[in-house]
Amino acid sequence: MAYDNQQEMRGGAGMGNGEGIRAPNAKLAEVQRLATALAARVRYAQLVGRPVYDAQITALVGAARLMDAENAPWPPMVEEVLTELARSLDGDNPASGDGDSP
Repeated sequence: MAYDNQQEMRGGAGMGNGEGIRAPNAKLAEVQRLATALAARVRYAQLVGRPVYDAQITALVGAARLMDAENAPWPPMVEEVLTELARSLDGDNPASGDGDSP
C-alpha cells in the first residue's frame, strides 16, 4: 500500500484526477522557454559577429521538432532564427558565414 502511494506521488499509477495532463504542458512550456532563450543567444551571436555553433542549431531544431510533434506553436524568436538560419544554409544570405571559419 505504501508503494502505491509513492507511485501516485511520483506521477505513476493511479493518476486519474487530471494531474498527468498538466505535467506535459508544463514541460512543453519549459521547452518553449529554453528554445526562446537559445534563439536569443543565437540572434545575439549573429548581431555581434560571433560564431553560431552546430550544437546550438541542433538543439533549436530538436526543440522545434518536439514542439511540432506536440502540435505546439514555435515561439516567435525561435521561428525567426530558424527561418533565417535556413535561408543562410540555402545560400540566400552569403554574408552570414564570413569570418566564422578558422
